[in-house]
Amino acid sequence: MSKKEKNIEVNVKDLERNNQPLQQIFIGKRLIGEVIAVDSRFQATLFDGNQRFNAQSQEEGLEIILQQYHLHQH
Repeated sequence: MSKKEKNIEVNVKDLERNNQPLQQIFIGKRLIGEVIAVDSRFQATLFDGNQRFNAQSQEEGLEIILQQYHLHQH
């Protein structure tokens, strides 16, 4: 039996906090995480479980958040 594909709406908002750029990642209207520039690297934070990951780029941080969210989603 094959699984039915689901379309998931992912939105990314570019903001600034304390003169530091960041991206907030939403699934639907739910904020699931953010990616913040830290020196020359990026820190990705998944709010469910308050997990933090290091990334080389904003794109990698976004991918990590989405992967971890879907991995741990019930």
